[in-house]
Amino acid sequence: MDPRFPAVWGLCALAFATSQADAADEPPSDTVTMEEVTVRLPKGEIAQAPAAAATVVEADRFAGEAKGVAELVAVSPGVDVERYGAAGQLATVSIRGVAADGVKVFIDGLPLGGAAGWIDLSTIPRAWIRRIEVVRGPAGAFFGVGALGGAVNVVTRSAAGASAEASAGSFGTYQLSADAGARLAGWSLLAGAAGESTRGDFPYRYDPTPDDPNPHPILRETARNDASQRGGLLLKLGGTMAEARVDALVQVSGGHRQLPGPVANPTPGDWEDDGRGLAMIRVAREFGSALTLSARVHGRAELLDVRVAGQGTDPTRQRGGAGGLQLEAELRHGGAHLSAIASAEDERFSGTALGGERRRATVAATLNGELALGSRVNCGAAVRAEQTGPFTGASGNLGFRVALPANLRLRASAGRTYRVPSFTELYLRQGALEPNPDLRPASGVGGDAALLYDGPLGLVSLGGFAEREDDIITYEPASLGRFKPQNTQAALLRGLEVEVASAPLQQLWNLSAQLAGTLLRSEVLSGPQGVVGKDLPRRPREQLFARLAVAPSPFEAHVELRRTRVQFQDRYDVKRLPDASTVGAGASVRFLSSPRASLHVQIDNLTDRRDLVDGFGNPLPGRSVMVTLRAGASEPGEP
Repeated sequence: MDPRFPAVWGLCALAFATSQADAADEPPSDTVTMEEVTVRLPKGEIAQAPAAAATVVEADRFAGEAKGVAELVAVSPGVDVERYGAAGQLATVSIRGVAADGVKVFIDGLPLGGAAGWIDLSTIPRAWIRRIEVVRGPAGAFFGVGALGGAVNVVTRSAAGASAEASAGSFGTYQLSADAGARLAGWSLLAGAAGESTRGDFPYRYDPTPDDPNPHPILRETARNDASQRGGLLLKLGGTMAEARVDALVQVSGGHRQLPGPVANPTPGDWEDDGRGLAMIRVAREFGSALTLSARVHGRAELLDVRVAGQGTDPTRQRGGAGGLQLEAELRHGGAHLSAIASAEDERFSGTALGGERRRATVAATLNGELALGSRVNCGAAVRAEQTGPFTGASGNLGFRVALPANLRLRASAGRTYRVPSFTELYLRQGALEPNPDLRPASGVGGDAALLYDGPLGLVSLGGFAEREDDIITYEPASLGRFKPQNTQAALLRGLEVEVASAPLQQLWNLSAQLAGTLLRSEVLSGPQGVVGKDLPRRPREQLFARLAVAPSPFEAHVELRRTRVQFQDRYDVKRLPDASTVGAGASVRFLSSPRASLHVQIDNLTDRRDLVDGFGNPLPGRSVMVTLRAGASEPGEP
């Protein structure tokens, strides 16, 4: 790869036509009006990357359905969510074949972290969600090191009266949430709490000899040691002070879950406790009509206690956190804007398995801009220089969008970025895993293009992408049955994405349709003997999400299809995971309008398939039913 790539390409573009983000044709920055004071806020996460392939998932479209971050992210093309058991168990996201440690996850623009480098989506309470922004493709120029495959930003609810929700369903699953918002003297306050619990004792079918060509029995089993409990608190404050916009945020979440282990080797005594606290305050002020300055201070604290059989009777305890500062200046003139961002963060983790306390600082500088060339063409560029501990690098991105006749648009983008090794890969010594302090950062370079229709009938996007990853970090066999992370692989990821979101047809009971499809081909270009030319493990070649809904007020009903085909559990493409097709359905009725009150029923895995497994062969739940009662002044996604 040409080392000049970030400098050359990073100076040319940041014009982004997004999938559903562009559908609203949003201005380059938000405007907030309170008590005759108008402040133009810095742009949101999606707007910071306007030329990349992106999807905005509004939570109110799925109001009353038991969908958390994992389920909502999975309605976007190019996204694969890996679930490991019942509700409340680990869930991670892969984008365009890039593993979870190459996807950045944010809450309200605050980066989430962890010693392992990937984020468990199940630790974000679903009651908080207002919308989810998904950016696909190498986007480190906007989101920082680690965004090899893209980024996910969970935007939490805003103050809007009071509401509550209670759910009960299969396998001893219960969920409860409540929030209240108030406005006083130009300030708004939101306070919310949520909790959920499940026994996770779902039935499944287990084939003990799947590779035996002779007839063999199918055993009926019940999941054990699969329970979980989780809770969270959310506080948000916003208003104006001395002609400046002030926003503050506090989020706390934590939970306990049992770890069932593989079907053939259950672990009845294993468990995990986790906790996370986030805090942020941001001040933004506009000077004249051309300049906006903002500053943000944030902090994060995390804990993780894990008890795993074979590693002693005492649990492994890990503590960590981070604190950071970000400064931003945005200049606007006519059809152009230029933004400069400087940020610094100090992150540290401690634990016996990490060899004591480990610490590293990150400093970064970002410059990005966008220019309108006439009324139909936008182009732009972004470049970011970053140092994380001893690792230094640069990321670049460019893109353009062109408005065509007949509500058509053309967009394209290209980028280069990298991810640094995680604390776990560098320092963790636990069980059969060894650390490797000599690891190099993994890197990725790629691009995509799409043709979009964005008009009265809805949104249609058809595009293609390609990305090359180098120095991929994988755990390789070491001496005496141990495993050690190594920079051993390079891979080529390429594919097609289609996304459709129709406008409601009022004459047909507000009929609407949604479709997200992905064709992905991952190919190992270099690595250990026997893996070159093979697929990367647990990267499905075909994925489809389709949904039909009708909403003749006060009723609503929908049906969904999810299909996954052709993925392998091992890196030699020997053990193919079963293809999976599941159907879900739901219905609701609103029986009060003011305050709003409604009853919802949701059924997942309608055909009760009990042979479904995750990427490691562990069983997934069969048919599950959730009944939800919602009441409040507004729906979750409404401002």
